[in-house]
Amino acid sequence: MKKLLVVFFLFSFGASLFAQTRVADRSGRKPSWVNGLEADYIIVVGTGSSIQDAQRNALNMVRENIVNAVAQNVQATSEMTIEEANFNNNVSVFLEKHATTITTTSGPVPYLQGVSLSNVDEYYWEKIEDRRTRVATYNYHIKYPFSNFELQKLVMEFRMRDRELTGQLEEILASIDRVHTIEDIEKGIAELRILQDYFVDGRREQARMGMTRLRNLYNTIELVEIDSKPGELKYALRFRNDFATTAQRPQITSDCARVTGTSTEGHVVTVTYDYYNCYEDPENHLMVRYRFGNTNVQNRFYFDITADKASIFVNEPLQFAEVSRSGDHIDKSTITITVVSRYEAPFTIDQVSLEWQGHSPVVVRNIGKSFSGKGNHTFTLEVDQPLNIENLSSSRSAVSMLSGHIHYKSDRTGEMKTFRMFNQRYSTTW
Repeated sequence: MKKLLVVFFLFSFGASLFAQTRVADRSGRKPSWVNGLEADYIIVVGTGSSIQDAQRNALNMVRENIVNAVAQNVQATSEMTIEEANFNNNVSVFLEKHATTITTTSGPVPYLQGVSLSNVDEYYWEKIEDRRTRVATYNYHIKYPFSNFELQKLVMEFRMRDRELTGQLEEILASIDRVHTIEDIEKGIAELRILQDYFVDGRREQARMGMTRLRNLYNTIELVEIDSKPGELKYALRFRNDFATTAQRPQITSDCARVTGTSTEGHVVTVTYDYYNCYEDPENHLMVRYRFGNTNVQNRFYFDITADKASIFVNEPLQFAEVSRSGDHIDKSTITITVVSRYEAPFTIDQVSLEWQGHSPVVVRNIGKSFSGKGNHTFTLEVDQPLNIENLSSSRSAVSMLSGHIHYKSDRTGEMKTFRMFNQRYSTTW
């Protein structure tokens, strides 16, 4: 009697649940294939709050059934070699992943893109309404053609696609040591990211490690100076003891200089700039920056606006030494002159002329003595012109002074310059 009461209660409860809903609308007479099985067809039902949602869910279920069929067939027909064992154990995981997230990740599985309403043989939908709450739910039934021939075709496509992507993975990994452009690094990372999402076996780890290797190349990039002069900088990108190129334009800034242009020839980047607003400051520089992936690559290139400048002066007495004399004249003598260079640039002394009041000038031409670097530079000249002992002797005057010119040129620019001496002190040995 108790068992009878329990059965009666369950029957009454189920009947009450069924009685709570009703079919409010339908597409037509309910076909016999609904909720059934037929050879060469996939029969599914999708549910949603609208007929569009139910329809979309039904198509996703078709895709899921296709994926599962392909997965089972691949596993059943694969040769279980050691190399393929890991693949076969994971192929269903891979396909199921795409089946469960089919709306967002079906891209790597091309055959799933062909599933659409245009291929549906028959469909039937119902609008189910809750009698109490009036909330409606739609059930969308689909009868989708899918023969064994189509299944085998998809299996073959899957295998071909898998071999193709495996070959692509191997090619990218083998080319990492031959990368010579930044764009090759970026392209390799982008392709490996897609492959990492595609694979579910050991090849996923290979793709991940390949991306790590490529990203590590960013950390080895440095900017090195090739050549420079005031107004022009030549530099290159270098990594792994080799030069690299990039189509990316650098970001170049300076506290005082104005960049007027950039150009690239081979691996060398040339930057031209003007420095008219720059002071003679050892901290003058161009900051060159790149952004590769998540890595900042930059270098500060210093420039010296005085690198080509030549400027000299005299601040020590000139020293005359007697070589030979006759009567009241010095026939031959030497002059030792110390000049001070303000800059590092090389220069060449070309001519020295000296003048005294009441005495003919002394001129020494074609000197050709070259110096470089800041500071003092001393040279000695031979004088063949006769000098009056009494008029020019420093021992007979409290202060001996002369005037004159030192003609010189910048070895870098070829510019001729003259230092003018006024009331320049000198000494003699007589």
